[in-house]
Amino acid sequence: MATSFLGQVASHELVPPDPDKIEQYGHLVIQALVAIVTIWATVRKALQKPEAVVKIPAEALPAEVPPAAPIRRGDAD
Repeated sequence: MATSFLGQVASHELVPPDPDKIEQYGHLVIQALVAIVTIWATVRKALQKPEAVVKIPAEALPAEVPPAAPIRRGDAD
């Protein structure tokens, strides 16, 4: 009798999972991965060294910038 009772309990507990639950767990895993990657990228960006900015005096800049030559593409004529 005990063996049949344990067999009934085991067979009811070992049913395959519901496809909807599998999909929900999949969404949770994906959301957790996105959150971890987002936090990692944010921390990495915050700890990044700022780029070097080269400061030059205004006198070193050209007074007037010449206009760029027009670019011809293809045979327009």
